[in-house]
Amino acid sequence: MEEIDLGLPSKFIDASVDEDFDKALKIAKLIAKQHHITLTNELKILSDSAAMALSIDEMTAVFSMIEDIRKYEAS
Repeated sequence: MEEIDLGLPSKFIDASVDEDFDKALKIAKLIAKQHHITLTNELKILSDSAAMALSIDEMTAVFSMIEDIRKYEAS
């Protein structure tokens, strides 16, 4: 059984705040893989979680990064 890294969401937030697109995308894909769901569904979960638990600056960075990832995946 594969070990789940519970620190990945925090790392995604950090990458978003640092505006590191490649790192954030890689982490989001890893989280989706661990949850056995699509990246699209994982981005929805990350977005919902950010709205509930983050400071306004972190929330803004995460929402912006999620939007960038969605645009990238759509192209």
